[in-house]
Amino acid sequence: MIDVRRFVLDVSPLRTSRDFRYLFIARVVSILGLGILAVTVPLQTFRLTGSTTHVALVATILGLATFLGTFAGGVLADRFDRRVVIALARGTVGVMFTLLAVNAMLPEPQLWVIYLCAAVDGFCGGVSATALMAVTPTLVPRDKLPAAGALMALTADVGSMVGPALGGIVIAAGNFATAYGCAAITTFVTTFCITRLPALPPTHAATDSPLRSIASGIRYAFGNTIIGGVLVAGFVTMILAGWAVLIPEYATTVLGVGSTAVGLLYAAPAVGAALGSLSSGWTSSLRRVGLAIFIAMFVSAAGLVGAGAGSVLTLALICLAAHGFGDAVADIVRYATVQKHTPDEMRGRVAGVWSAQVTAGASVGSMIAGVVAFLVPVDYALLIYGLTGLVATTILTLALPTLRRFSEPVATPDGHSYS
Repeated sequence: MIDVRRFVLDVSPLRTSRDFRYLFIARVVSILGLGILAVTVPLQTFRLTGSTTHVALVATILGLATFLGTFAGGVLADRFDRRVVIALARGTVGVMFTLLAVNAMLPEPQLWVIYLCAAVDGFCGGVSATALMAVTPTLVPRDKLPAAGALMALTADVGSMVGPALGGIVIAAGNFATAYGCAAITTFVTTFCITRLPALPPTHAATDSPLRSIASGIRYAFGNTIIGGVLVAGFVTMILAGWAVLIPEYATTVLGVGSTAVGLLYAAPAVGAALGSLSSGWTSSLRRVGLAIFIAMFVSAAGLVGAGAGSVLTLALICLAAHGFGDAVADIVRYATVQKHTPDEMRGRVAGVWSAQVTAGASVGSMIAGVVAFLVPVDYALLIYGLTGLVATTILTLALPTLRRFSEPVATPDGHSYS
């Protein structure tokens, strides 16, 4: 008989660790605030300028600043108390959101304020996200890292569904200043939760220069066959995130649907990802982690192929949900694998490399999607993009045999382990 409990989300880290509960609450509240901003910033920018170019430039500045922040966060997390690093970064972001609220209340809101806040928010967000990743393994036992990763992934999934919808409601019921004010409040709540954690200094603080520290993190990450392979796989996985670029035209021209259905298409992967997180209990006892990563990547790419293969809204929603499901499972397993095989003194820098490959992969994916949309008719763009992901995943599976065959050792009652 199948034990259904193996497939249920393992919430034991929340039950057993007070500190992880604070971290989880901080993450949930923060993601909701960021979800509100995901709607508010581009919408206000467009209404101020009437220009999609300005919307894209704000997003580009945010992405570049986040990319730089991930490396800075890695350096800081391996030198200073990680609790302090996260609290200062999130507190600074809260000040920026307050500034955006004040700017929105002016008779003539200033565009430069939005650009400035995007740069500061991106950088500080990169710092806090990287330090946060380095903190989690110190709060839960090693065998509960997959469960902790699934719980943290679930916060992002729920935030991707609830946050933007909540932002739209707040803007409709109030105004941009109200939305920014809500985001600021969530950030200050997040900062408070972080300050409730104990001191979290690195075990062995790094003493080399920041640039050498970043270089050592990159060397360690890619010098380790397993971690390096997982990061490369993660980069390819994030390339598939560019599907969002194709949705507006595909939905309008091929599916023939309106804005409500477009919103559902954007939310569908988050629904699938949430299901992946909620059913991830089995990952805690998973041994063939390499094979599981590649299978999940194939599911993710196949979902995009299915979404682009037909012209039926229901099929597209189901397939995009499958894409999100595979992406979430791959992310949970990759996260746990990297954390298990990274020593504490390197966690900040390796977390920086992790965050950087996520940011860079998503940017490259958007560019690839744009090229595909330019080269082929919109009817086939999503299909071709998904097939490109399948080919890339196949090549990667063949090119990384060590990761494909890798199995986590099994602990024995006497404390030893075997593969």
